Amino acid sequence: MNFAWAHMWIQAFAENVDKVVELYADPFLFEDLLLGQQITDKEELRRAFKVFENTDPPGPAGTNIFDVLRYTGDAQHGVIEWVWRCRHVGKFLGVPAAGKETIVRGITFHTYENGKIVREATF
Repeated sequence: MNFAWAHMWIQAFAENVDKVVELYADPFLFEDLLLGQQITDKEELRRAFKVFENTDPPGPAGTNIFDVLRYTGDAQHGVIEWVWRCRHVGKFLGVPAAGKETIVRGITFHTYENGKIVREATF
């Protein structure tokens, strides 16, 4: 994997959640350590990611913009440093957020097998 692949991965969140889910192997482990999520089912993963998909009109999370700042890794392991920006139109994670902007800088660690994500840890 490389920077271009990481960019494609993160852009898929805003464009089409199904594109993101296709990048995960069977089986896989997704962990968002800050939110306490551990997901091993693709339908559950799709539901977790759906809030980030841009729709018209915008969903509750609003319009999402993702950028990759850096990728370090190879075909087996990767570290992606990213930024997510969103101007909310409703509640986000159960918190009233309409009209507010969220900017988050994070890091995602991936392990790959046969070009698919088998393990992910996001901070």
